[in-house]
Amino acid sequence: MTTSARDTIASAFQAAVDRAAADLAWPDDAKTVPVAIERPADPANGDFATSVALRLAKPLKKPPMAIAEAIRDRVPPSEMVASVEAAKPGFVNVRLSDAWVARQAEAIAAAGASYGRSTRLAGKRIQVEYISANPTGPMTVANARGGPIGDVLANVLAFAGADVQREYYVEDGGTQVKRFGLSVALRYRELFGESVELPPDAYPGEDVGIVASQIKERHGDRYRDLPLEEQSKVFAPMAIDRVVADAQRVTGKLGIHFDTWFKQSSLLESGYLTETIDELRKRGVIVERESVIFFETPEAVALRREGDEGWVLVDAQGDPKYLGTDIAYHRLCLERRGFDLKLDIWGANTEYHLAQMRIALPTLGIDPARFEVVIYQYVRFLHEGVLTRMGRRTGRFLLLEDVIDAIGKDVVRFFFLQASADRQLDFDFELAVQQSNENPAYYVQYAHARIASILRTAAERGLSSAGADVTLLTAPAEIELTKLLLRFPELLDDVLERRAPHLFTVYAVQLAGAFHSYYRDHRVVGDDASLSRARLRLVEAVQLTLKQLLGLLGISSPDKM
Repeated sequence: MTTSARDTIASAFQAAVDRAAADLAWPDDAKTVPVAIERPADPANGDFATSVALRLAKPLKKPPMAIAEAIRDRVPPSEMVASVEAAKPGFVNVRLSDAWVARQAEAIAAAGASYGRSTRLAGKRIQVEYISANPTGPMTVANARGGPIGDVLANVLAFAGADVQREYYVEDGGTQVKRFGLSVALRYRELFGESVELPPDAYPGEDVGIVASQIKERHGDRYRDLPLEEQSKVFAPMAIDRVVADAQRVTGKLGIHFDTWFKQSSLLESGYLTETIDELRKRGVIVERESVIFFETPEAVALRREGDEGWVLVDAQGDPKYLGTDIAYHRLCLERRGFDLKLDIWGANTEYHLAQMRIALPTLGIDPARFEVVIYQYVRFLHEGVLTRMGRRTGRFLLLEDVIDAIGKDVVRFFFLQASADRQLDFDFELAVQQSNENPAYYVQYAHARIASILRTAAERGLSSAGADVTLLTAPAEIELTKLLLRFPELLDDVLERRAPHLFTVYAVQLAGAFHSYYRDHRVVGDDASLSRARLRLVEAVQLTLKQLLGLLGISSPDKM
């Protein structure tokens, strides 16, 4: 398990606050004020800082600087700390020792694949559910952004020791599936020469015709004489299975592999939806009006949209609605299937449904803290003409597979992860197809490959990092590069806390840039064998950190480019 430098300094600050409270008879509640750690905007102010003295000023009724000085004087001595300073208006700044920092290059390289890993979430069973596209057509880029976001968060949770299950929720039990089955049936009839007219709510896409053709190729005219309604019922599950198989293939091309493809139909067939509604009825939150089953609480009534008759769980025809099945599905995951946490990745415009779920689940006795949602905003695709020349585009949507085929899995994932989920993402195709340092994905991977080339060159000269004396790493660029490597465990904590995988891509570009600059200005394999060994150990630590980072992003770490 890796303990970050930030956590070590935070513990030192907390010990100093506790000691000051004891020495100066501060009230006990002074010890409960959080000791938040930050990095000063100006490196001249040190490597870490805390503003806890400012927050203690009011309860202690003392000047912040006096409190900061008291804390400064009681920070435990440590080989990792070069100095502790109090700074106006009430900060306590810590500067790391260059000698200690240099030694961390060896510690990082020696840690190998365990670098950054922790047992923070050991014993926790967490389900991450993502993509879950409507299973009535091919996968498009409309919700593709949620794939890398969910997959990276699942990777990070597992990296922190959790037992993680990746799940794709196949919504194959709703009215849209009935319409899909009808659309396929009509296209099937059309293949036998019948003149058909699609109803306004049918699926008109060419993919429906492709599914119908596949059914004909496999079964011929076996179903030709069935009434349209029967054909629809027979074809709907066939069509869904084919769409799901296609989704499995495309997500695999994106480097995403789900542990479970959970079918909504199994939830309905098992009677669990009915059981859940019965439980809600016992808890007094179900009302029925004209054969329609509603979820109704004062909070639900206050939240519902203008003109909305209520939150429908089952309509008058007995067909379950989305809210009803989703409540039952989440209850199944958190109660019967026993996950400690269900983390969902949802697309934009789901805020209202999220509000509904946050009201509904607690009525079943489910702790709201066990249900989290990350909502991502839309992607704006720039320079689509680049892709059009490489793939195909229907009249309705851009296919995810075309994007992957055009620019590769690694670049797709990196580009989808470049911005915070709550911000619109601009996806620049013209940049994505470039194999140059202008392309951030290429730039980061090239750093890993360049180090592999350095190590090969060293090996050809009979030189390795064995027995390296990393205390020789005294150049300012070497110290700053190692400090940047030390941020990796902190970054993992930040991604976990904020559910913000985009922090990885930002850091990856920063780390790659720092390495490229260092390599430009410092000869790694030179005439001084001892210094060369030390620098080889440093670049090995950089390569390891890049490999860990790219692995979490689900991106390959090439040794040659």
